[in-house]
Amino acid sequence: MIKPSESCVNFDQSYCSHIAAKLEATQAYMAGAQWGGLVIASGALEPIFKDDYHHPFVVNPYFKEWLPLTGVPNCYLYIPVSGRPSLYFYKPQDIWHKVSALPDEFWSRHFDILEYGDEALLTKLLATIKGRTAFIGPAAALPSVPAAADWQLNDAGLLNYFNYRRACKSAYEVDSIEAANQRAAIAHKAAAEAFHTGASEYEINRAYLAAVNLREAELPYGNIIALNENGAILHYTHMDTEAPSPSRSFLIDAGFSVNGYAADISRSYCRDNSDSGALFSHLIAQLDKAQQQLIGQLQVGQEYLQAHLAMHRMLGDILYAAGLIKVDGESALAEGITSSFLPHGLGHLLGVQVHDLGGWQRNLAGQIQEPPAEHPYLRLNRPLADGMVITVEPGIYFIEPLLAQLKASTKSLLVDWQQVDRLRPFGGIRIEDNVLISERGARNLTRPYL
Repeated sequence: MIKPSESCVNFDQSYCSHIAAKLEATQAYMAGAQWGGLVIASGALEPIFKDDYHHPFVVNPYFKEWLPLTGVPNCYLYIPVSGRPSLYFYKPQDIWHKVSALPDEFWSRHFDILEYGDEALLTKLLATIKGRTAFIGPAAALPSVPAAADWQLNDAGLLNYFNYRRACKSAYEVDSIEAANQRAAIAHKAAAEAFHTGASEYEINRAYLAAVNLREAELPYGNIIALNENGAILHYTHMDTEAPSPSRSFLIDAGFSVNGYAADISRSYCRDNSDSGALFSHLIAQLDKAQQQLIGQLQVGQEYLQAHLAMHRMLGDILYAAGLIKVDGESALAEGITSSFLPHGLGHLLGVQVHDLGGWQRNLAGQIQEPPAEHPYLRLNRPLADGMVITVEPGIYFIEPLLAQLKASTKSLLVDWQQVDRLRPFGGIRIEDNVLISERGARNLTRPYL
């Protein structure tokens, strides 16, 4: 996580408005649901099976949407039904590990911060919490103190409330995501430059990290750095240390975090000068153009499923114009052909999680509407609303199992397999931007920087 001093954004004012509005809405909900208090854990270190080491710590997303304290386990945020929230900050005596200092950041003054270092003091602090209390976090993080014995763990109604509301972002959250895009763009440019010099996947990833002075553990997700055929593996994270020969194509899906909020950006490149390489480059350009056209059409109230289907029609037209299929986009969608080239959804909610929860949730009560069976991997299936931040990430992939299924089907005759075979060595294409939906129209948070 970068500090405000490393960003062009001053978060102090926007965070003040963010936390005030969030606290007011949450306390009103708690009063209506007759909760006396809410405790949210930062999370606990998870031990590796039969080992004395732990898995890398990942903060509870419900915790970091309140405050950007992302690297300290065993902290507890207490939100009373009225009044100021408190942060119980874990600061033990430890001769083996570096202990985090008490925070003194732009957000600190909005909480009563109470330090504890052992269970006895935590017991004393938590004993002051009275009334019907909810707890949000992994069961392993539930404190083993008497006060916690009657706390209700991960109440479904409370989680539905947070999941649904999380989709629409405050100005502070939008600022954080945009700042993350700005920094990620610097790293993306360095990665593209490394690819064009013939670097391996591992070397490209090193260039990405070095460009923003970042450790791999600080990424919001594992970078996808895929050369050639590896671009057809949707979540490829292997990273070969040897560069392929020839190095034809490059698909990168990589992000950055600011205040715990993620950027999630994908780009595709080609450095092959053959006729097949020219065709692949043409597809990259056409998909990029279609993606931007679609973003310009997004508006409040629109069902995201409709945007997803519109992208499939555009994709079908791109494939038809390039000679890969023999029917136009509308017919290709109706026949199910486009899903063989674009199996995943158009995008998802973005925020404190790369795939923010609530994408299928239709209301605060938790009503779920799954996407249609023909498009099962669509992560966002609700109307677009003012303040949503989403990804828009169409792709064109040459995935062997999907192509084999298509070739064995009755629709095989609608595909020019000679053209498809020319492009298999290039793997795939993905173009992904992060977009703010508002009453004034869609605002691309990625394109000003990349």
